[in-house]
Amino acid sequence: MLQTAAIFQNGMILQRKKPVAIWGTAEPGAQVTAEIQGRSVSGKADENGTWSVTLAPLTAAESETLRITAVCAEGESGAKAEKLSYTDVAVGEVWLAGGQSNMEFAMRYEKHKQEALEHCENPRVRFYDVPEVCYDGQLEEFDYSRMGIWRKATKEDLDYFSAAGYYFQKELERVLDVPVGIIGCNWGGTTASVWMNPQTVEQVGAPWMRLYEQRCEGRDMTAYWAQQHNHPMNDRGNLFDQFSEIVMPRTLSDEELKQLFANIPDNFGEMMAEMMQPQTIPGCLYEHMLKTVSPYGIRGFLWYQGESDDDIPGMNVLYKDMLTGLIGDWRALWQENLPFLFVQLPGYDKWLFNTWENHYPVIRKCQEEVANTVEGTHLCSISDAGEERDIHPKDKKTVGERLSLLARHYVYGEDILCDAPVAKTAVRNGKQITVTFANAGKGLYVSGEELSALKVTAQADETVFETEEEDLTFMAKAEEERLLITLDEDTDKKVKIAFARTGWYLVNLYNEAGIPAIPFEFEC
Repeated sequence: MLQTAAIFQNGMILQRKKPVAIWGTAEPGAQVTAEIQGRSVSGKADENGTWSVTLAPLTAAESETLRITAVCAEGESGAKAEKLSYTDVAVGEVWLAGGQSNMEFAMRYEKHKQEALEHCENPRVRFYDVPEVCYDGQLEEFDYSRMGIWRKATKEDLDYFSAAGYYFQKELERVLDVPVGIIGCNWGGTTASVWMNPQTVEQVGAPWMRLYEQRCEGRDMTAYWAQQHNHPMNDRGNLFDQFSEIVMPRTLSDEELKQLFANIPDNFGEMMAEMMQPQTIPGCLYEHMLKTVSPYGIRGFLWYQGESDDDIPGMNVLYKDMLTGLIGDWRALWQENLPFLFVQLPGYDKWLFNTWENHYPVIRKCQEEVANTVEGTHLCSISDAGEERDIHPKDKKTVGERLSLLARHYVYGEDILCDAPVAKTAVRNGKQITVTFANAGKGLYVSGEELSALKVTAQADETVFETEEEDLTFMAKAEEERLLITLDEDTDKKVKIAFARTGWYLVNLYNEAGIPAIPFEFEC
């Protein structure tokens, strides 16, 4: 009867230098003892058989054994003891990587996979993928044997790693010289609301709760759940399903897309958005995925999500409060203000059957505001790594390595430049506009012949600035921590500078560390 939570297995990585929480079930009243590295701790299972203990901090190691013993109260046949033993346990750094498909994006499909395979063998780099479950009973209804496993970085298992997570942990293992584990807790196509406590959603994003209630209105929920149980669409145990094998490895051509979706209705995307899939219910993945690994010892969180919060018109403006609430919920589960490193969405236009215009500039602005207002959060810029016709950029090496720079500086104290250039001021003097940046290091530079993603416009009507604008021609160059913009002709009208403020762009303005600038907008 003695059991631990599923994440405790042979080959796991435990967090070093922090108390180690271990929990599970046993016979009610049993005395449970956990022991590793000469440290031991005991606790008692409650009336429901639930127990939890917390070990004193551990030191980095590569091959330890965690022993757990449960001694039941004496009966007619005397005391009864049960034992568990987990071997090949490493101790080092552990991070939880959450979000939707771009965090889930597997090494199997990553742009640099073949190069990575040549030197990937490393038993100190390990990955655990939380099974994708959104309702009670789902785990038992389908085959999840390929998920919920601690895997090592080998040629056989590298396919299963979160690609962004892998490049992140690979860099940390190299720099810190300790084992590094990633816990993947993600689900493609999900909104922030499903990763949050529903009470928080109600407080900071009530329209998401109203949307859920509208979808439930008039629906026989008993019949709905009867239909969901054992429904093939809820089989999430195969990471490499047929759809993923087609669309993930590369960006399909227009002709291939036509063939792929020849028999799909034109409004399929809208239909999917309106359909109440169980993984769209607020709080469902917070409850059935995140909580299953809390409070497993971790150093911090990685987050790559936001695309789906733009799918429903008008909802993206809530993203600042939603992401802020989500960070609070996650930290509350671990009862610690853990570092939260997250990716700003890169440029993107359209993908597959999507025909509507994305409003990612709103999401990106919300992400920047969260990084500026929530303590212990840091924004990762990958504005040079998007793909115009694919919502899943294949280059995740850039993502993971940029995230690792943030961790190396803010979490591990390394003196390196890790933040993206951020425009702070714009001053105009005649035809000359000077934009001054923070985080330039020894200086900004433009990769290529000319600056991309910048638009300069003049006010055409003092009362209608947003809708009536005149494009201005200009030259731009980087100089130290400044971007110098020279208009071809002077104007007495107000000028607006918009940098990477469209859905699609590729940024080529970098700082000394090769990190691309954050989108910005000024009037001067």
